[in-house]
Amino acid sequence: MVRLKTDQTPIVKFRTWWNVGIALILLHAVCLPVAWAEEPTPEILIKQVINTYRSLETYRVTGHTDTEITDFHQGGKVSHLTHRFTILLKKPNAYQIIWEDDVPPYSRANQIVAWNAGTQAYAYSQSAEGYMKVHTDLLNLKSHYGISTRTTSVISELFFAFFPEKDLRISRLNHPAVKGREEIEGDECYVLEGRDRNIEVTYWISVGNFFIRRVSLFIHHPNGPEPDFVNTEEEAKASLRAHGWEPTRERIENFIQTVEIATNIMKKQRSQLITTHHFTDISLPTVTDKDLEFTVPEGITLKENMYELSQSALDDLEDSQDAMEK
Repeated sequence: MVRLKTDQTPIVKFRTWWNVGIALILLHAVCLPVAWAEEPTPEILIKQVINTYRSLETYRVTGHTDTEITDFHQGGKVSHLTHRFTILLKKPNAYQIIWEDDVPPYSRANQIVAWNAGTQAYAYSQSAEGYMKVHTDLLNLKSHYGISTRTTSVISELFFAFFPEKDLRISRLNHPAVKGREEIEGDECYVLEGRDRNIEVTYWISVGNFFIRRVSLFIHHPNGPEPDFVNTEEEAKASLRAHGWEPTRERIENFIQTVEIATNIMKKQRSQLITTHHFTDISLPTVTDKDLEFTVPEGITLKENMYELSQSALDDLEDSQDAMEK
């Protein structure tokens, strides 16, 4: 009898550990979905978005941008602008970005294009009636940041390695927070909020693949913004050289005058602006150099600087500023 009990002891121990193992497996199976169901931290989500775009070889999206402007100088008058865009990107430095305004306001072009089929960066503007070579891809995409209300930069800076990761706007968000989830066209998205200097930014990021589906920018200047422009001669020279233009005396003077006029106009603006980019049809196609070529309309000439203002144009701009002040 004693020998029988001794022989059965290992069996009893084995059954005990077997039961413990089954219990741990069941506990793990129950707890694991709960852990994964928790929202990622903002830092992890931002890093995952960056890694996702940096891992792509190509990217294509069509969409549109809605902008709502409230002018407090005119009793809170609200105006709307919509522009449509197509973005086609290919590593390491090829792209074609086209955006078109449905209703061109002021001096804005009906169509503007930034492209590089792999050998040379170009920009085309319908309103400027010309196209030009641009010194670098980084400059080409960043120069149109304001004109395109971020259309040229919000995805490009995530995709291309020549945008330093530490300088990405999504990386520089202050006090980022994940505010739950929302659906966009059936795609469940994380809602990430934060501030980029004086701009409140919201990203809608796909839970399934970490693509950005929507970006909203909210800028509120009830008492006018405080622009931080520098208009010294050295700054003018550096900016002109960065664009690949010879800093002649006339260009330096025009640059400084343009900055001064723009600064004065901005200081007097009392407005609220909400811009929302909708990234609708996203794909990762095979892209050839031919796909990235853009043919300018017939009769459009190659210019050294299609944005350069003549002295008469600057005088007209100053007259317009004076009229606004009156």
